[in-house]
Amino acid sequence: MRLYSPGRSWLHRRNPLAKLVAIICLALLVFAVPAWWWLVVPLGALLTLSVTVHNTRQILKWWAGLVLPFAVLSFLLQGLFFPEGETLLAGFGPARLTVEGLEFAALYALRIATILAAFVLFTATTAPSRLMTSLTTAGLNPKISYMVTSGIALIPALNDRAQSVLAAQRARGLRTTGNLAHRTRVLLTVVKPVVFGVLADLEQRAFTLEQRGFGSQVRPTAYSPAPFSNAERAFCVLAPVVTLTFVLVVLTVGHS
Repeated sequence: MRLYSPGRSWLHRRNPLAKLVAIICLALLVFAVPAWWWLVVPLGALLTLSVTVHNTRQILKWWAGLVLPFAVLSFLLQGLFFPEGETLLAGFGPARLTVEGLEFAALYALRIATILAAFVLFTATTAPSRLMTSLTTAGLNPKISYMVTSGIALIPALNDRAQSVLAAQRARGLRTTGNLAHRTRVLLTVVKPVVFGVLADLEQRAFTLEQRGFGSQVRPTAYSPAPFSNAERAFCVLAPVVTLTFVLVVLTVGHS
């Protein structure tokens, strides 16, 4: 199941570099401000933006599947075993449910939820080829652009290959449903062909890139350049400056 889907929404029409800068700035703000309540604002805005994309259900499914394990683990560990908790709500032997622990768990969970919402939305509305073109056009080294693009496209590619392997196993009569022990054995049978398939893809991809002169010193031109408006160019320059200034102020006030 590939997360990216072509479309004409507002997010689809934004330049990938501008969206990438926005995510980096958001990540700095999310981890710099030590309060959980303000994270409701960017998280709500991101979830609202997901409604404007036609594959909203798929985006929310990916986001929830990634966030829930972190959120449950955060509330179990930090909510019940927070060492600096003072305001006791309930006690369960060595576990102590405290207000401070719940606040820290909410902060951690909302930080992860916000960053993952931005990343999932970015992946769902950005074609990897367009991202590669945008980064290269902006002056980034093509090798670094390729590494960034490959990293973002890695999880959907692994998911696609795992689904193909599972479909092939079912066609051979393998039962893929059942209890946890049976699902674990099925997972082990899927991991090996997925890993070998990825390694084979890497070799084929390296050969293809070499044939296309990827390591050439001549900077390649874009066949279909991504539109980059003046407003987006200004945003890419000003947003990091404003964000870093705000983060430095927050850190300075926090340590004074």
